[in-house]
Amino acid sequence: MESLLGRFLLSGLGALVLTQEKIEEFIEELTKKGEITQRENKELLTEIIEKGEEKRKEIEGKIREKVKKVLSQMNVATKDDIQKLEKRIQTLEKKRKG
Repeated sequence: MESLLGRFLLSGLGALVLTQEKIEEFIEELTKKGEITQRENKELLTEIIEKGEEKRKEIEGKIREKVKKVLSQMNVATKDDIQKLEKRIQTLEKKRKG
């Protein structure tokens, strides 16, 4: 399930990179036409990238929460559940041997 989430996030990052390239091209075109200055070009690009990063983190968090909720509803053991069981087994094995 994690690899599916990973692939989904990677495809989203691919789309983000493609979008970023298109935004850079658009801003560069505005600069060439004289509609914005070189300084405004850099400021605008930085602002768009920062906002995009914020949105990406927000979306990633929402996806993780949704996946956790779905896995919980499916009664799938989490990594934490498995670690707790492993510790419990180790404790029981020590008691049995001792």
